[in-house]
Amino acid sequence: MKLGILREWLSLIQNNNEEGCDDVDIKKFTPEKRLCERDYVILDMLNSTPESVSFCITDPHQSDNPVIFISSGFTKLTGYEFNDIVGKNCRFLQGNETSPHDVKRISDALKSEKECSANLLNYKKNGTKFVNEFFLTQLRTPNQELAYFIGIQAAVENEGPGQMPSNPGWVYTLGNHV
Repeated sequence: MKLGILREWLSLIQNNNEEGCDDVDIKKFTPEKRLCERDYVILDMLNSTPESVSFCITDPHQSDNPVIFISSGFTKLTGYEFNDIVGKNCRFLQGNETSPHDVKRISDALKSEKECSANLLNYKKNGTKFVNEFFLTQLRTPNQELAYFIGIQAAVENEGPGQMPSNPGWVYTLGNHV
């Protein structure tokens, strides 16, 4: 992941979501596992705007890769509180109209410990549909062992053609570059 692109994307989200954040309970993720320096930088950037950026952290070492953390922005975007979803897999955001192709792409990326992005249809707690520009990456230990997965969600107005990424260049790369 190119950190400059992530930093630019996060600043755009923060500028677009500044209104209405005063009453949000701000939570920051503190990893229990030691991470490589690159991933502490990513977390610092995300934790600097947790009320604006929707993200969740999962633990692939637990059964079914459950959610262990959600940002305040995740609650604001989806309506789900931490207690609603702790210990559950992120599949709860999927619904009848979510593309099986997109779900498979994300599943394959998880299995192969790769980054991916997708523009897919998801559902809020109240059942409302939203188009999710989703980015998945792994967080690794200093020895490059998988520690966590992080998913970043951004509501966008339109689905890309065939629910594929409408703008994969915003933060998508297959390498682990600093």
